[in-house]
Amino acid sequence: MKVLVAAAAGLALAGIVVPMPVKACAVCSCGDPTLTTMGAEQPFGGRLRVSLEARHRTDSIGEPGVNELALTEDRLEARLAWAPHESVFLLLTVPWLTRSIDYVNLAHRNQAGIGDLELHARVFLFQDREYAPRHLVSALTGVRLPTSPFQRDGSGRSLPLELQSGTGSFDPSLGLAYTWFDFPWSVYASARGTVPTSGFESTRASRSLGLTLAGQHQLFDSLGVRAGVDARVDGTSLEETGPSPDSGGWIAFGSVELLWSPVTDLVFFGSARLPAWNALSGHHTEGPIFGAGVAYDL
Repeated sequence: MKVLVAAAAGLALAGIVVPMPVKACAVCSCGDPTLTTMGAEQPFGGRLRVSLEARHRTDSIGEPGVNELALTEDRLEARLAWAPHESVFLLLTVPWLTRSIDYVNLAHRNQAGIGDLELHARVFLFQDREYAPRHLVSALTGVRLPTSPFQRDGSGRSLPLELQSGTGSFDPSLGLAYTWFDFPWSVYASARGTVPTSGFESTRASRSLGLTLAGQHQLFDSLGVRAGVDARVDGTSLEETGPSPDSGGWIAFGSVELLWSPVTDLVFFGSARLPAWNALSGHHTEGPIFGAGVAYDL
């Protein structure tokens, strides 16, 4: 993890200290002062952005007192976003996971390693005007790569797919997003479907549909608050022994996020996502997700 942190920090520092041609700031280039997190930016050709985000979450699967597994996960994501053209945004995500699993027999296991790399593209299909657009419609596409190792418990049995650090498969996704800007207000809505292929030992992760609706108000030029709902609908996953009884269903999180920009092109953000509606199938409970990070336009 120290290597990943050092690499990400070095990348950001390089953008600050290495001499580069004079360029306009991100706000000047896109014409809108709205503070944005990675993936919700205003487009302009040549935009290059890096971020580092830490997230903490809990998850449990299995019947309490019988076969329950409880997961605590700390996730560190390094991201690089680049717009080779004013209508295309490319995003690379490299995750590092530190996880602990508690078993019903009081056994405990710690794990650390790389998760599944993700490559995504955001292609802008419509904007109402070239500079400082108020309405943006974009197509979302991408793939998750099987870079995470397959994990088993102490007895050699595979962990449920919901507790694996990756799926072991190539998982393509496709979706649509809409963004509305009218400073100091903005709204973001998206829907993205993911269809995993066969993974570890003929297993297959759940097909899923992710939905997001969020609104943001910028209290000051340097401070914004964002609130919304993130929902996910899952199909049934296939384990080595057949369909998993503790997979599928749906869950929705209520979220709040603060964004702070002390200087131009630098944004700090912190978020909390709390499970508000849990209708996951079987014995499956997801806990709150807390995150904090920083993004910088090079």
